[in-house]
Amino acid sequence: MKKIITITLALLLAGCNGAKNTEIPTDIQNLDSIKAAVDKLEPEERELVAGYVMRHTLGAAFGDKTAGIPAGVTIGNAIDEQRNFLANKKIEEAKQAALKAELEARKEAAMKQMRDAVTVTLVNKAIEVERGYSGMVTDEHFAASFGYKNNTDKAIAGVKGYISIKDLFGDEISGFAISNDDTIEPRSSITWRGSRSVKYAVGDNNDRKLAELDDTKYKVVWEPQVIVFADGSKLEQPRG
Repeated sequence: MKKIITITLALLLAGCNGAKNTEIPTDIQNLDSIKAAVDKLEPEERELVAGYVMRHTLGAAFGDKTAGIPAGVTIGNAIDEQRNFLANKKIEEAKQAALKAELEARKEAAMKQMRDAVTVTLVNKAIEVERGYSGMVTDEHFAASFGYKNNTDKAIAGVKGYISIKDLFGDEISGFAISNDDTIEPRSSITWRGSRSVKYAVGDNNDRKLAELDDTKYKVVWEPQVIVFADGSKLEQPRG
């Protein structure tokens, strides 16, 4: 019985090895000629062969003359090359993921430092109507006051960043790019007031909705970019 099993395994291995020695045609129109050999492979090996063929012929289908299956490549060669390709791809993806995580961590650390240095919030908001001599409405403005608090022991010469107003679900209602060069003394606060047209709004902001929204129905997300201190030093997001 043991002898029969040994012979059977030997025949299967011989058939598998024979299949792997089969050359893959360079013309993709003739791939059917290796179907019988591929069918003798393990499922994982069949996937590797399919991946190899796809990788080498996809470019040719789009007119890339450098693409294609090289002459003399066997099914075994294709399996080995595709396995190495996937292993190297996995390593590269891991490196990229690690780099992305590192950059995001650096950005978040810098963001926290800047948020700790300056607190920004929306103080009040309203729609202001502009009328002509006849009393006819010529424009409507969303007017808002933003408060800035310097939490440090150094005077701040300027603050640049973005204020995002989000609803309770985290979706942005409206946003404001700010660049404030008013000096903020150490441990002090200032208020900046600005307005923009609602009637002739540019973009998809919902200033009118925001103006009417209860203060409990939104949150202010401060995304600082640069904080410049009066002594010339500054905090900013890392590049890259």
